[in-house]
Amino acid sequence: MEKIRTPILFLAFLTITFSGIAQEVTFFNADGFFSIGTQSNRTASITLFDIDKDGNLDALVANGRHWAEQNYIYYNDGKGGFKVAQPIGKFLDASYAIKSADFNNDGFTDIAVANDNIPNKIYFGSSNQNFDNESTFGSISPSRNLEITDIDNDGDFDLILSNRKAENEICLNDGRGNFENTITFGNESDQTIQTKVIDINKDGFLDLVTAERQKKNKIYINDGKQNFIKTIAFGKEEDETRSIDIGDFDKDGFLDIVTGNLGSKNSIYFGDENLSFNRVFHFKPERNTSSIKISDLNQDGYLDIIEGNSEERNYVYLGQKNGTFTEIGLREDLKDDTYNIEVGDLNNDGFPDIVESNSGTWNIYYRTQKK
Repeated sequence: MEKIRTPILFLAFLTITFSGIAQEVTFFNADGFFSIGTQSNRTASITLFDIDKDGNLDALVANGRHWAEQNYIYYNDGKGGFKVAQPIGKFLDASYAIKSADFNNDGFTDIAVANDNIPNKIYFGSSNQNFDNESTFGSISPSRNLEITDIDNDGDFDLILSNRKAENEICLNDGRGNFENTITFGNESDQTIQTKVIDINKDGFLDLVTAERQKKNKIYINDGKQNFIKTIAFGKEEDETRSIDIGDFDKDGFLDIVTGNLGSKNSIYFGDENLSFNRVFHFKPERNTSSIKISDLNQDGYLDIIEGNSEERNYVYLGQKNGTFTEIGLREDLKDDTYNIEVGDLNNDGFPDIVESNSGTWNIYYRTQKK
């Protein structure tokens, strides 16, 4: 048993315990039976969303990355089975992210796709759910991620594009699903892989937190008029941060940021009233993490972390009441190239399940089961 420690507000130390601890939950994959399709695409991400409004989370799968592949919707049968699938779009795309919302306010769910150096697409839903009508948004850039939010508080859904080696974009919706008005943030030398949208300083306006490759990560403060002039840097210049997530781990009322780094230690940066993020916990192992996700998997009120790694085993860190984490390895026999982790209750049992987006092999998921 091995422990590592760092200062924390509500305890004298934060401990992460490795192995040898009884688990409150198990993560069951049924030897690969729980998968979203059986294709071996270059999957960059999966988003869970109830696309057909039947009360079950469906899977929107973004394939290709740098190469042209088909994107899909996999429909959930309510028990976590994905035996019906539908292609998205007539053409193969080099896609990194897919998200869904009603962009034109017609009552039907639409789909937005962020692509690599080809036009980003919106596929508009209709009564027949064919997604035949489409339009484009943003610039033709190396887009790596996509978020949906109402950044300008006008009642419709806007789109936030994370671009690598290009300015990031806020594509403002005119309420009818048109995104001609664009605000940029960052600069062309930034390698932004992900942007999280959250009111981090609690002033009522949504701010932007970015994961950056080979630069410090950034917080862009919204002045209420979608000007993001004030920025706060955090993290290490040399880190290749591929993913971030945000939550209050120590329950002090300030949001903390966890970073997933490729080839260096993952970290939790603890927030404070000054937004300094100077108090940091570094995980001991150096892993090739492409995706990091926060969830309360066992529904005990304490935040857990899921770590998706490249060609290494993936891990769960279960948060405990006393401020410790217990590390649990997922399937030891699988060392896939996991590009993204998504979390949602696929079988409607009250516990969030874990979905792996794997490049070059099956996309699988784990059912979270209480012991």
